[in-house]
Amino acid sequence: MTTYKGINGFAVQSVATDPSPLDEGQVWYNNATYAFKLAAVTTAGTFASGGNLNTARMYGNNGGAGTQTAALSFGGAPSGPGAPQLTTSESYNGTSWTATPSLNTGRAASGGCGATNTAALCIGGQNPSTNDGALTESFNGTSWSPVNSLNTGRYVLAGVGIQTAALAFGGENSGGGGAGGTAASESWNGTSWTTTPSLNTLRRSIAGLGLNTAAVAFGGVGPGSPVTNTEIWNGTSWTNNPTGLNTARRGARGGGTSTAGIGVGGSAPATGATELWNGTTWTSSPTGLTTARDEGSFAGTQTLGVYAGGTPGNNSGVTTTEEWTGPGVATTKTITTS
Repeated sequence: MTTYKGINGFAVQSVATDPSPLDEGQVWYNNATYAFKLAAVTTAGTFASGGNLNTARMYGNNGGAGTQTAALSFGGAPSGPGAPQLTTSESYNGTSWTATPSLNTGRAASGGCGATNTAALCIGGQNPSTNDGALTESFNGTSWSPVNSLNTGRYVLAGVGIQTAALAFGGENSGGGGAGGTAASESWNGTSWTTTPSLNTLRRSIAGLGLNTAAVAFGGVGPGSPVTNTEIWNGTSWTNNPTGLNTARRGARGGGTSTAGIGVGGSAPATGATELWNGTTWTSSPTGLTTARDEGSFAGTQTLGVYAGGTPGNNSGVTTTEEWTGPGVATTKTITTS
């Protein structure tokens, strides 16, 4: 009889803990759970339940900061108009959220970016008591510190990039009453904001992904309905992309790079729709958020990410967290005889 060792030249390894990272086709025996297991590559991305936020919120930071196992979510509001703007900040380790030092100024609908949960920016946002959507704060893993403000105050904007090299674009001008939006775009060099060429289409509740030298702006809403518009930033100017999102939406969240990105959730109405970006076009994922919602926060890439909070459309924030595993990622499968 042909054996596994006879075919592969080595026996199946017996371990007490599943190996990591995984290689496609890898087989092992978990002697703690008494099961043979296989590393198989996913053909379609999926969302799975993660640990809940400690504080329910909507109008969370656009984009979030960090990775699936080292994420940060900050600011927002527990419910709709009239609710207090939060200073709350939480860090995710891939399993659970832990409270971190708070923002200095509570705000909702800010932009957010950062490569890790120890180096992030909170950009703009809405705080009626100060009526100043230009405030920016920087997080170093220990505390949030006020830094130089945006040139154009706004909220429901998008922020992309890292703590020392970011881009902020779109949004609603502070005090604008939600009637329109702005096309303003600014670049951050770690010290100050510099005005850059504007978006071609002004809009608020916009989403973005990428870096401050190569970014993508998508979705949002102007004076009318949610749009599919997608624009590409090359470090010098914004260019309209010939094709847009498959599902028009506002309040979506984005992650990844300008050539391998992801757009998640949004409204109206609330949607779990997820789309993948290849640098030219968007492709609808066959699976989306289990809980349809917008205005949460997303941290991560096209292959691994985490979406937290948001509103399912009832004008109230949730603590729900979902982890994204994209197509092409090796995942553990248990081998059965059935």
